[in-house]
Amino acid sequence: MNNASPAHLLDGLSDLAPAERRQAVSVVVLRVWETPQVLLDEIPPMQALAAIAAIAAGLPGAQGRPWLDDRLRAAAVTGVTSELAGRALCALDVLVGRDSESVPLQLHVSDGDAAGALLDDLRDVLMDGIRLGW
Repeated sequence: MNNASPAHLLDGLSDLAPAERRQAVSVVVLRVWETPQVLLDEIPPMQALAAIAAIAAGLPGAQGRPWLDDRLRAAAVTGVTSELAGRALCALDVLVGRDSESVPLQLHVSDGDAAGALLDDLRDVLMDGIRLGW
């Protein structure tokens, strides 16, 4: 799945049973958080971002967000705990360079402002998930 598009990754997640989906995204965010170097070799940034988005999509705070489309809704992780939301937030911080252990990544996007707004919105939803204990 190293060269898979985000849409393909989300489709793959939606094909998994809920427990398998939860396990798959949990492993990805934990690996990114514990060993940021995996983003350069093992786990492509888009795969990490898809896992983070699937976790955020499973939180009540994601409802009504412009990025929560049908594909992401189908890939959403159910029963997201504050612990899982926290791991996803840590992985997001690694991915976007907010963590001291972050690795130098270059994400190529056509609209940097929109991408930044999406990442900030994901962060807000995950923070609410932690704060409110969903």
